[in-house]
Amino acid sequence: MSEQTDKFEKQLKVAGVLFMALAGLCLLGLLFLPLHYMMMKSMMQSFEQIEIPQPQLGPDPREMFQTMQPPIYLMYGFMGFLGLLFGGMSLVTGINLYRKTHRTVCIFGSAAVCIWFPIGTALGVWTLMILFDKQSRPLFEEPDLLTDDDFLS
Repeated sequence: MSEQTDKFEKQLKVAGVLFMALAGLCLLGLLFLPLHYMMMKSMMQSFEQIEIPQPQLGPDPREMFQTMQPPIYLMYGFMGFLGLLFGGMSLVTGINLYRKTHRTVCIFGSAAVCIWFPIGTALGVWTLMILFDKQSRPLFEEPDLLTDDDFLS
């Protein structure tokens, strides 16, 4: 094994660990979402109990707030879905980078994580530079399971 190949193997392992850490942060952030939802719901309920003066020229504030509630709930669902999607995708990418398998999945995951500015962008671009290097491609090639020595002559 050459020194250059050893360098790329180490870089892929580091990138894999960083992707797994990023996935952990994303999935940890999902734990904050229900807490924020409960605080928002409590605020909405308390808003319904206070006395609001009715403006003479304009819409009723209570009606406006009630029409805003369904989109807010959809927003929380969408944020949860995106958190699961990006967290899972980062985890799968990190595992595959660490094991040096499924290069296409690693390229897709590295490109997709570039959306998370600035940490994801830096990690994604660095990983893409490693993955597209000519000397790192052989690391992802599947070794032949059977060789000539495995057959009886």
